Amino acid sequence: MRNLKIEVPCVVYPRRTARIDSSLRRKIGHDLFYFSSAQAMKVFDRNPTRYVKKLSDPITITRFPLTSATPRVVHRERTYYFASDLNRRTFEADREKYRDRRASAPVMDER
Repeated sequence: MRNLKIEVPCVVYPRRTARIDSSLRRKIGHDLFYFSSAQAMKVFDRNPTRYVKKLSDPITITRFPLTSATPRVVHRERTYYFASDLNRRTFEADREKYRDRRASAPVMDER
């Protein structure tokens, strides 16, 4: 993104530009969030549901609204949220299969 000169707003402080830096990045499921500062990232960590409106479901890859009651699983130090409890159970049955977006992407029929 840096090479393309794409600027994204900070999730916590939207009037500030996020720094495209792995030290200022959080992964929630398959989604990435960048911050303007380490302090902004700490604020986010205390309550991500306050700042995140929609996420990608790791099973279906569809976007869904995030609430404090959304089903979730922590796997390999990353939190995954799900559009339904059925999707959460599917993930838990084969965590490694759905851990990475590329591995879990649905296969498209090319007929």
